[in-house]
Amino acid sequence: MNEQYSALRSNVSMLGKVLGETIKDALGEHILERVETIRKLSKSSRAGNDANRQELLTTLQNLSNDELLPVARAFSQFLNLANTAEQYHSISPKGEAASKPGSDRPHPA
Repeated sequence: MNEQYSALRSNVSMLGKVLGETIKDALGEHILERVETIRKLSKSSRAGNDANRQELLTTLQNLSNDELLPVARAFSQFLNLANTAEQYHSISPKGEAASKPGSDRPHPA
């Protein structure tokens, strides 16, 4: 199971990098920087860093109207990609891969 988790983390990381490149190409470096700043501040805030929590709140409050939707969509798409990767890597109670034909879970394309 640990190997399975490692493969999942690797795929989620790769998908995040591809999403980042796509955001940069489609929306510009500025939006990617905003997304990355928010992501990093969120991680450190969850780890208990109160200063970064306050900086995160300030950053979110100061997003312009033009930044709100692209930033929200970036996080939404990342969660969609992470969920897809998780479905791909999920294991049934019998230990069979979810991608095995005939399983109840969706087969990845």
